[in-house]
Amino acid sequence: MTALDPALSASSDRPGGRIRLPSAVTLWFVVGMLIAPFLFLYMPVRLLAVSRQACRDGGTAILAWAPAVLAVSSCLVALRWVFLYVCSFLQYRRNEQSCRSRNGPWPLVSILVPAYNEGKTVVDSLRSLLRQDYPSYEIVFVDDGSTDDTLTLARTLEGDHGRCRLRVFHKPNGGKSSALNYAFLRSVGELVLCMDADSRLESDCLRWMVGPLADPAVVAVAGQVRVRNRRNLTTRLQALEYLLGNGAVRMSQSLFGSVLVVAGALGLFRRGALEEVFLRNGRGPVGAETAHTPGPWEHDTLAEDFDLSLTLLSLGGRVVYQPRAVSQTEAPAEPLALISQRYRWMRGTIQALRKYAHRLRRDPARRHARPLAWVCASYVYDLILQPLLMACTITALAVSILHGQSAASAGWFLLGFGALNATLGAFYVAMHRDRASLLHVLPFYDIYQNILLPSATAIAIIDEFRHAGMRWR
Repeated sequence: MTALDPALSASSDRPGGRIRLPSAVTLWFVVGMLIAPFLFLYMPVRLLAVSRQACRDGGTAILAWAPAVLAVSSCLVALRWVFLYVCSFLQYRRNEQSCRSRNGPWPLVSILVPAYNEGKTVVDSLRSLLRQDYPSYEIVFVDDGSTDDTLTLARTLEGDHGRCRLRVFHKPNGGKSSALNYAFLRSVGELVLCMDADSRLESDCLRWMVGPLADPAVVAVAGQVRVRNRRNLTTRLQALEYLLGNGAVRMSQSLFGSVLVVAGALGLFRRGALEEVFLRNGRGPVGAETAHTPGPWEHDTLAEDFDLSLTLLSLGGRVVYQPRAVSQTEAPAEPLALISQRYRWMRGTIQALRKYAHRLRRDPARRHARPLAWVCASYVYDLILQPLLMACTITALAVSILHGQSAASAGWFLLGFGALNATLGAFYVAMHRDRASLLHVLPFYDIYQNILLPSATAIAIIDEFRHAGMRWR
């Protein structure tokens, strides 16, 4: 371990500084809570009144039921939104109020960087790591059988760099999980940070990530993944999606110590927790020099980050989210590339959930209530309730718009959720200190979130349950 260097003392915008709650966050939280009664009470009551009036006037059944469906939809969405909204705000306040100087030494951190054909981005990524404002750390870079110049470029930066040492390794292609295990077996840090080779960390990222581990119950920390290539509508929508997902879901889960996904682009783990995972679940001899190197990351799913996060939670550890630690990542710039990415993610998610369910059946001691409740609340809603709710809502809106008698109800419904989207966007932009210009794509967000992405989800679900083959990287 290395003691904190006085030259690296935190400023007002670092973990050691005194943080004041930005007024914009509180302002937008208050605005959101003022909108909540409109979504919960006024709009459903108005829609139900339209439904009753249609029944009294002898309207068709579908015309009478359409406003009622919209009323139920608004209540369900508002209930989920208010819960996530309040929880994320409470966790934000907790994060800001706990930003104080770390007492004692700063642990050595090993940064694991697996790479496959990342020649275009690897140099910038490694340079961002060499600029980290942290007393002592090492970088273990593993080229996983690249066919381009990734290895050659990485070796130009190999060596000692003051507080940091960069080591570069090469192995046969075996996939991301294998490369992570290979790097893990060659690292020595008490803490282990994982990132993608096309990501770039902000200079204070390590300090922010290490802070929450002052709590001995915390075994992993998820950082904020932010889209950097915001060049067109597709990438800007992804940037907004990441922002809302991080803000609403991860912040809320963090309040309970149950963040379900520590994304591969930025995650910090205790070495002891990773070793326990491998001892409990490991397959194959430690240190085996094969393409599929064994270790805590398993290669039998396409979502090794989600699989590992669920395993840590099932072993009783707490996993939290730190929004001040930022990793800038490259997002797919074309719709087809985006759908392909989400197809892989969803198949991996289903695989990891099946493994999780199997382990809970096999070992009842792993059935911890909080992560299990979040798994059910998140994925039952995402995979089952949300598609059904959206289908009913679109049908009801279409009926309302086609019949002038209830067109006003559709207008109120759209107005309410337009205000909801704008408030959520502004709230989480302020919370994550992102750019307000990102809100310009809000009018397209519902189409993106409820039509484009579910298409990839539907294909992934069908292919996973018919056991369609998929090429590993």
